[in-house]
Amino acid sequence: MNCDEIVIMIMSGPDDGREIRLCRAEGDGHVGTDGMWILLLGRRDDCDISIPFDTQISRRHAMLRVSPDGQLWLSDVGSLNGTFIETERVVEPTSLRCGQFFRLGRTWFRVQSIEGEGA
Repeated sequence: MNCDEIVIMIMSGPDDGREIRLCRAEGDGHVGTDGMWILLLGRRDDCDISIPFDTQISRRHAMLRVSPDGQLWLSDVGSLNGTFIETERVVEPTSLRCGQFFRLGRTWFRVQSIEGEGA
């Protein structure tokens, strides 16, 4: 399977319920030399997922990497307030499953789906 789209739901804050759809084929994120699709999350406008209303989120806060087979990896990129999967702080790249909650600053997110060819 070639993973081409990811849907992330914001689960708290002023954008509660908003779905963010990202598509690799449309140029969202970038593909690393290892073939992983990389999405940057943070407060800056140039992040792939920008959450400007949460001042507890760093300008460049976390990175979501999607392998060609659809495996998700979440990592913190030196944020001040940390990145969490459910209640556990992410200290190294950590596997993330669809439906699992994760938090940056005060904002909760959930990966709704990962779709691609043959999915």
